[in-house]
Amino acid sequence: MATPSEPIEVETTQPLDMMLHQILNQVLVSIGAKAGSVMLVAEKQRILQIKARLGPPRSGRVSERVLSVDDSSIASWVVRHKQSYLCHDVERDDNFTPSRYGKNFTSLLSVPIVHEGKVIAVINADSEERQFFSAGDRHLLESIARQVAKPIAERISIIDALAEVSVELISLPKEGGVARVLDKISELAVRSLGADVVTLYQYVQENDEFPVEGTGPAIGGSLNDRNAMRRKIYPGDVPWTVVKERRPGFYVDINEEEFLTREVRRPGPRPKLRFVEREGIKSVAALLLPFRAAESKLEEVVGVMFANYKTRHVFNIDEMSALATFADYAAVAILNARHEERRRSDQIKMVESISANLAHRMSNLAGTCRPAVQLLRERIDPSDQLAHRQLARLERKADSLMGLASQLVRRIKEAGSMVQMVSIPIGPLITDELARLDYDPGRISVYQEIPADLHTVETVEYQLRQVLGDLLDNAVTAVADLSLAELRIVARNNVTSRRVEVEISDNGAGISDDVREQLFSVGVSTKGNTLGIGLWYGRAFMQATGGDVSLKRTAPNEGSSFMIEVPFARATTPAKPRAQGAQCDILIVENESDWQDSLTDALEGRGYTTKVANDYAEACDALADTPFALAVLDLSLNDDPYNRDGLDVVKHIDELNLNTRIIVVTGHGDEKDQLIAQRSPRFVKMLHKDDFSITTFRMLVDRALHGLP
Repeated sequence: MATPSEPIEVETTQPLDMMLHQILNQVLVSIGAKAGSVMLVAEKQRILQIKARLGPPRSGRVSERVLSVDDSSIASWVVRHKQSYLCHDVERDDNFTPSRYGKNFTSLLSVPIVHEGKVIAVINADSEERQFFSAGDRHLLESIARQVAKPIAERISIIDALAEVSVELISLPKEGGVARVLDKISELAVRSLGADVVTLYQYVQENDEFPVEGTGPAIGGSLNDRNAMRRKIYPGDVPWTVVKERRPGFYVDINEEEFLTREVRRPGPRPKLRFVEREGIKSVAALLLPFRAAESKLEEVVGVMFANYKTRHVFNIDEMSALATFADYAAVAILNARHEERRRSDQIKMVESISANLAHRMSNLAGTCRPAVQLLRERIDPSDQLAHRQLARLERKADSLMGLASQLVRRIKEAGSMVQMVSIPIGPLITDELARLDYDPGRISVYQEIPADLHTVETVEYQLRQVLGDLLDNAVTAVADLSLAELRIVARNNVTSRRVEVEISDNGAGISDDVREQLFSVGVSTKGNTLGIGLWYGRAFMQATGGDVSLKRTAPNEGSSFMIEVPFARATTPAKPRAQGAQCDILIVENESDWQDSLTDALEGRGYTTKVANDYAEACDALADTPFALAVLDLSLNDDPYNRDGLDVVKHIDELNLNTRIIVVTGHGDEKDQLIAQRSPRFVKMLHKDDFSITTFRMLVDRALHGLP
């Protein structure tokens, strides 16, 4: 008969597979069994697979069996019913499915490991003796299963983690760029390897600098002081030493490595604590990006990755291999982002060079035409009116050519270069260009659909204004001869391409086939009396900055429709210094207007002051300006159910070390999201919209604002 369960020791700073073997070993010891296994459940695929096995060797076994949850096996029954199963004699049990390798045992005890209502694993213990296990053994294993459920749920396998990073790399850069991928790598390294903190620093070799001042590195896990991570990296600091002196390694005891603990001279009156002192780090893995850079001083280093443990940790082969792979993935993400930046920069320089050369040639052509016309005018009989009319025409064309050349040069100077890309709200910009538009409102009707929740975009502002203005002017020109003219301007978020789309349509004559094929080439014009550089120049600039301009449709006498696409911006700049604004109780971060109203109405009359932010950027601005006691936020801050900008808001609040508590109200949040949100010491509760209770919500708000748990 088993004795009541004592809490078992689970070493959480290790990969999932090792943790499962440790748990299984303690289970078998506790009930005196000689063999057993732990099976993990893949809920979506509805399968079970053995991930840990202990016991004597058995002949014939060459692979582990994969079972279906819908099979008639005992383990499958345990998953379906979420109950333990005690089998005294497998030969007399109809639910038992024999092994492919013959009879191995007679008694079997299977216990589910349940986390948040779902079976995530099954513990099996077996014996060659009949009736070996008792009801007491079952109760003991059930108690152990409850103890280990959360540690197992919080840990994912290394293979799964690497697969998740692969997905992020495939979607780079359209899913948010390098920062998103590095954050994902840091987070997954913590979850799969059991590290307490993982940090990823980028390094720019040509400038010999770590671009972390004011922003900090990518961080996975929890820190005591995130603000300290935003400081400049100085010679002698650990990232500097690992990169410059090529000193990566797996350091089990940091006290044995002088460069990890020595005092570093930094500007300021007082020496600052080292990272390992501040965070209580005992063991560190330091890896160059890419990992192979340690083997050759000729290899370009693009960053450094640290996996930090607050208890002494001996790195095993699997962990070293996984960390090396994570490091290489991070290097790929950084190099891809830099390649894209260089490509765009080269493209913009090419456009500027071609434009400047073209403007120079245009100016020379026009300049020589004007004196030629004047000389001819002196020599032609004044009575030859036809000749003088033709000379006047040539002079006007030359003046027009000179004007276009000047305009092109002005555009190049004003538009600047790629470094002037900024994050801006696009809605007001479209409204400004419409207000500037010159048309007769009595003859032309303008329909506009510009939603208030348009995503902030990243672009060269002047150039975007120029493209919008050119297309609007073209549309007005296209309907100049119509008595009933219509223009339509419709803007929308495209969460798949992560771009704001602006469609400009008219009901004019349309664009002929011969012009349409080369519409975006230099010298092709829809107006007939211009040189034709606007569309070519606009598309070149938009594509160079991650956007596009295209002809969506056109038809004879049915008009044309052009599409401008501008990439979403992600707030990666340092937060603004906190202003000394008035205290406000609650910040509601929600993009759906109906839910904004519901949440604010639920708090009406309770004496609280509230402010609403529609997206991540607005939330960051609000947090920078106003000290909030509570943030109520959604996880998905646009129409994409996979968007998780709300978690970025949580991370932002933590990084600023604000005294702002957090309640999540979401329609798409799952267990993994809750685990991530729970890492914040400010997190209070996650509520789901499908079973939202105003009473519960008000109670949580009251408790949070009064400092109650």
